[in-house]
Amino acid sequence: MKRILLFGALCLATAGSWAFYPHNTAPEGYMMVVGSGRPGTTSSVPEITVIQPDGQRQVQRLPKIKIGTERNSTAAATEIHRFELLKVNSLLAQGWRVAHVTQSTVGVGATTETVYLLERP
Repeated sequence: MKRILLFGALCLATAGSWAFYPHNTAPEGYMMVVGSGRPGTTSSVPEITVIQPDGQRQVQRLPKIKIGTERNSTAAATEIHRFELLKVNSLLAQGWRVAHVTQSTVGVGATTETVYLLERP
């Protein structure tokens, strides 16, 4: 009887200590994905910037997109959005959720900027 009681107490102590075992936690806060580029010029290289919850910044330069005519300018803007979508989809697969999207056009050269704000559900 003492062995059964001792074994039960040992199992209970083991199960209780498991609750205090450190677990991996997901980063808290928000993440931003910023896609920017000036599809109507030859000097601008479009890029996607990811700002992590801890403030770290990763910049991914996109391949040079053909530009020149108005039609190519529209195609270049669409291509920038395609890369943004690929990045956001990869983050959604990691458990992030889109909380807010903002798009703006800045300046005379029409730099387009799209900001995706992501959060952990």
